[in-house]
Amino acid sequence: MEIQTYRKMLRMADESPESGISVTQGIELYERAPAEPLWYIDMVDNSSEVPPDSLPEGVEYGLEYKTLLIDVPKYLLYLKSHFESRGGKMHKQAIEHILDAAKYVPGSNANVPLIVVNCTGLGSRNLGGVNDKRLYPIRGQTLLVNAPEAKRTITRIGSEKFSYVIPRGDGTVVIGGSADNNEWDCRPNDKLSRQIISRALELEPALLDSKTLTEQVVSVGVGLRPMREGGVRLEVESIYKEKVGQSNVVHCYGHGGFGFQSSLAFADKVHELVNAL
Repeated sequence: MEIQTYRKMLRMADESPESGISVTQGIELYERAPAEPLWYIDMVDNSSEVPPDSLPEGVEYGLEYKTLLIDVPKYLLYLKSHFESRGGKMHKQAIEHILDAAKYVPGSNANVPLIVVNCTGLGSRNLGGVNDKRLYPIRGQTLLVNAPEAKRTITRIGSEKFSYVIPRGDGTVVIGGSADNNEWDCRPNDKLSRQIISRALELEPALLDSKTLTEQVVSVGVGLRPMREGGVRLEVESIYKEKVGQSNVVHCYGHGGFGFQSSLAFADKVHELVNAL
């Protein structure tokens, strides 16, 4: 799924620069060398292993390859425009049951079978008709900083923590991160923010010194990644609700922290399931 999305996004970066997707070089640093070759090493473009004498202290293995930058606000507006240009309608509404979505479909009636695509992430844990208790959050905290000199993505992966520097292509950079299982608290943690800044400065010399970088913080983000025991749920389910009836629901949720990088391939799979109904 990730490689399919990678290929699609490379084309998007080339053909639709207004999408907010662009290309750069990325580096992954492993504090412990993988026991087996990375599964994607021969599938990504311009891949090369970092020479051992070029690795930073405490790192045993590194891989460099062509990767993608996503300016998320711009990309989401692009997707919204793409959807609406093909006749799609958007409606924001809180619902208690998955089939309540039928109330907000323009022109829907009992004679037309309704198909609901459920991409509610963690919301599926308590959403009526779904109530998937296999879902749980992985809390993540990031900082958005002004650092236009940083041009490449760098990720350092350790046994207990990981750090990353991800430019968005507009002069701002996302630095992180954290991964706290079953943690629902969405309040920013100041101590963690200081740790993130310190680790980011070790990763990328193009970032400013600690004092200046602290002054360049634009925002602190806290999010809950929708992880699911057993992996992503991608399937069709027939659900019944009194006074609404029976409808087919295509579920696609539980992607954890890999939503963007696998999204386009999963969208194709959802499209296939919908067309098969």
